[in-house]
Amino acid sequence: MSDPHSPGAPQRPRTHAGAKAASDCPICGRPTEPATRPFCSKRCADIDLSRWLGGVYRIEGPETPGDPNGSDPENGL
Repeated sequence: MSDPHSPGAPQRPRTHAGAKAASDCPICGRPTEPATRPFCSKRCADIDLSRWLGGVYRIEGPETPGDPNGSDPENGL
């Protein structure tokens, strides 16, 4: 048996004061429901999907080198 206080023992994550618990809905902060996890309801899941589809959420990536004239190759200009 390993001692839970030993350096090699797995540690439980600690939450900071004011930090959201892992079981809170990321949209409204209410407790999640198993059927719609990680959201509390279908409504909050739909709000999140709408934000993704509308471009509110973005995953930043490295900028691609552009044309020095500033034209956008996708627009064909």
